[in-house]
Amino acid sequence: MFNMQFDELHQRQSQWTVPDTELRESLRLAVAEVLLPAYRSFLKRFGPLVENGKNPQKYIKYTAEDLERLLGELFEGKSMNEPRR
Repeated sequence: MFNMQFDELHQRQSQWTVPDTELRESLRLAVAEVLLPAYRSFLKRFGPLVENGKNPQKYIKYTAEDLERLLGELFEGKSMNEPRR
């Protein structure tokens, strides 16, 4: 569920444009400050259980570093056809 929602959010909000560099970075930081600690906590608590189960990539698609990198793409005004970094 998280993976699907994050993919959808990333696709949509990467297309949004925030021309003001300082505001764009502030928005990214605000999202990261909420999302990354919660995600790291989830990985620490449930990661070993998921990794030992069936299809772990179905449940944990991203590392915390992946999410951090993808958050850096938000609000850039990218078209849907542009590849991810």
